[in-house]
Amino acid sequence: TSPLDDTLLDRDGDERTRAQALVARDEHSLGPFLPRRGIGLGLSASDIQTYRSCPLKYKFARVLRIPIEQTIHQRFGIVVHQVLERYHSDGHTTLAQMLDLLDTGWRRSGFGDGEHERELLQKARTALTRYHARLSDHDAEPVWFERKFDFRLGPHHLRGRVDRVDRLTASEDAEYELIDYKTSRPKTAEQLKDDVQLSLYALAARESWQLESSRQAYYYVLDDLKVPVPRGERDAEAVKQIVLEVGEGILAQEFEPTPSRTACSICDYRIVCPAAET
Repeated sequence: TSPLDDTLLDRDGDERTRAQALVARDEHSLGPFLPRRGIGLGLSASDIQTYRSCPLKYKFARVLRIPIEQTIHQRFGIVVHQVLERYHSDGHTTLAQMLDLLDTGWRRSGFGDGEHERELLQKARTALTRYHARLSDHDAEPVWFERKFDFRLGPHHLRGRVDRVDRLTASEDAEYELIDYKTSRPKTAEQLKDDVQLSLYALAARESWQLESSRQAYYYVLDDLKVPVPRGERDAEAVKQIVLEVGEGILAQEFEPTPSRTACSICDYRIVCPAAET
């Protein structure tokens, strides 16, 4: 019991008082659950992409932190990323070492011995074999792997890591390329023209490492395909504006859904989402 119960149950009480009490009971602030960093937020490229695609999905994932079970393809992608990270960070050089890392990671990830799992393992072996061959014939010099960045943009704290950074020329004014690994289906440069991730990485390289990256690209590991995504000075200003707008929306607790049949059909939160398109 509380004084609120007495107010709501008092038949002779003032109607306005009861209405105000009901409104107060229904107002719930998510402020304490926001990923605050000082007066701003802690944000990653993934956070920004999630909020832009659907603010309600961001609320489920980053504010309420509703747990989800990883799909077999998500686990597969994680294993491939881990193999590449460990291969480079431990100073390995041979294909046999890379495939040994794959076998070890595969066992630790709990994959079964079903037909689908065996197909995925063979797909990973084929892809990593081609990756190793491409690396050997690569003109550029890979210089950093899984390099972390950390910088402030306005009131917000941006953090993350870049899968690989290549030096394109050996001169004093060397050019660099930022590369992000993908195990999903390839997209074209046209499909990626509004992509935020690589623009944010280019900004991060400048702000966090004092490194001017002249190129950015996605490398689709399973298809052995590198897709350059050109960026210019306008993109740096545009991504800054996007980050500030996303941060403003989150701080204002604007979590309206943006449902669509395509997006909702693959959303991890469609079961609990009241706005999901069926």
